Amino acid sequence: MTIFLFVDESGHDHKESPYEVLAGIAISDRNLWNLVLRVKDIEKKLFGDFYSTNKIELKAKKLVTTQVI
Repeated sequence: MTIFLFVDESGHDHKESPYEVLAGIAISDRNLWNLVLRVKDIEKKLFGDFYSTNKIELKAKKLVTTQVI
């Protein structure tokens, strides 16, 4: 069995974001495709399109107001 580890960081530039976030997920190879399909379903449901078809990067600051942060 192979384990995939995805890690992403946010706010590390200390410019526009006052907080740093580091998150990751480890998933076995037998579950990876199910995760991919589920994420695509959620993207379509929430945003009406798939992230990979857009030329821009989704940013939390555009999705959440400063009062929430």
